[in-house]
Amino acid sequence: MARGRKAGPAIKCITGRDFELMKGIAKTGVTSNFDARQVIGLSEKRLKNLEKECYIHSKGVVINGTSTIKVYSLDDKGKSYVKNNSDIDNFYRSNERQIQHDLKLSSIYYSLEREQRKSWLNENDLIKQYKLNNPNKKLNTMVDATFFNNGISIGVEVTTKNYTKEQIQEKYNIANEIGCGEVLKIEA
Repeated sequence: MARGRKAGPAIKCITGRDFELMKGIAKTGVTSNFDARQVIGLSEKRLKNLEKECYIHSKGVVINGTSTIKVYSLDDKGKSYVKNNSDIDNFYRSNERQIQHDLKLSSIYYSLEREQRKSWLNENDLIKQYKLNNPNKKLNTMVDATFFNNGISIGVEVTTKNYTKEQIQEKYNIANEIGCGEVLKIEA
């Protein structure tokens, strides 16, 4: 009886593109299949292997009640890899109830140049930083993220129809308080 080859792990080593995907997910909560394939340049086979080895997991999400897209999140092995191989401490927690918001945030992240992505701080990073710098001050809101462009801190805020004018103004106020020179406001 002939024996087949013994299957080894689907992933022998993490590539730069694999790591770029995992860092992006850590910073924004999710990554769309489009961004994983077209922006980062990962093949469908590589994504399936990363999923098989528990670095990421995928699921289909419905957008605008009509179309379904595949999105990736970090699995435990991916979270551990990012923690051990980067300075990312605060992972952005995506929320299924606001998946369009989180996908828009991810899309903004991937639209940036690589150097700008390196400076990306998510909402959890910003809250932690704010509380360290202002221990006796109450924090009511925070922008979704910041990044640097030509030495200027840019605030990122993805809004939905549920935001009031007052809430949006609060976002601009906190962005100004934390030193943002501009705010990039996008509707989800």
